[in-house]
Amino acid sequence: IAVVCNDNNPCTNDSCSAKTGCVYTPNTAPCSDGNACTTGDVCASGKCQAGTTAVVCNDNNVCTSDTCSTKTGCVYTNNTLSCSDGNACTSGDKCSSGKCVGTLYVLCNDGNPCTDDSCSTKYGCQYLANTASCSDGNACTTGDYCSGGSCKAGAAVKCNDGNKCTYDTCNTKLGCVYNAAAMDDVPCGTFACCSSGKCLSGKLCLL
Repeated sequence: IAVVCNDNNPCTNDSCSAKTGCVYTPNTAPCSDGNACTTGDVCASGKCQAGTTAVVCNDNNVCTSDTCSTKTGCVYTNNTLSCSDGNACTSGDKCSSGKCVGTLYVLCNDGNPCTDDSCSTKYGCQYLANTASCSDGNACTTGDYCSGGSCKAGAAVKCNDGNKCTYDTCNTKLGCVYNAAAMDDVPCGTFACCSSGKCLSGKLCLL
């Protein structure tokens, strides 16, 4: 029966000499030192020596904390750090279950009726000029319209109540104003005179 030479050491080459019996010669084979956080382990003097290069654990995920366990190797543990989900329409982005999640949607509103407000996932809030109708805040204009992102004045309001006994004017806040003539008894027709802003027929004008 042949002698089986095996010292269960990967760092020796096992052989048998007819004169001396089993021979275990140290080698320089690759091996494992039992530390999963080193690489390039190699045999020397019959023992496995730790590699000089540490294992780099990096999964390129900001939502995991990357560490190394000597027993199991790289460990990627989920964290709850702030992050960016790449969507400009979300805010309060935070890591959850290993992924970056936006918690709030951005509300785009510039308070300008002359822009259409929207959100681009790439660029964020977008305010595009429109041509909607609007109000320029002047009651003496009508048909105001949007142009270039701002409200432009429309045509001037024509104030005329068809009453000869009133002075017709326009107030930028109130609009048309019809005030009674400053003096009564102003002629307003044949045998008709103004009185308190009204034209009374059959009245003899004193002026």
